[in-house]
Amino acid sequence: MDLHKIKRENFRISVKGNDAVSIKINTVPYDVIDLNDGGIGIRLSAEDIFVAVGDEMVLELKIQDLVQTLRGKVTHISPSGSEEFLCGIQFLDMDEKTRTKLLDFLASCRKKIFKEE
Repeated sequence: MDLHKIKRENFRISVKGNDAVSIKINTVPYDVIDLNDGGIGIRLSAEDIFVAVGDEMVLELKIQDLVQTLRGKVTHISPSGSEEFLCGIQFLDMDEKTRTKLLDFLASCRKKIFKEE
C-alpha cells in the first residue's frame, strides 16, 4: 500500500469513554473511538470482524438523546495491537436532524478539547 495515496478528508474527534455517543450494528454494541460528521471509528476484536472494506450495513447511532438508524459503509479495517482492529465506517444516508445534532455534539467536543470560550 502506498501511504502517500492515503488521504483523509475529515479528521475525527476522539470520543472514547463518552457515553453520549454509541453505535450498534446488528443490535451488537461496539466501542466508539472517534467521530466526525462523515463517519465513525469503532474498535473490533478478532472475533468481531464481520465485514470487509466496501461492505454496507444498517447501524443504530445514538448521539445524546437522539437514536437514528442509518446505513454505513466500511472504509477501512486496520490492526491496532495484537488482538484489536480499528474500523472506519462512512455514514451514507444521514438525515438533516441527525446531522445537525451530530454537528452540535462535535462542536461541544471541540470546545472541551481546545477550551474555546
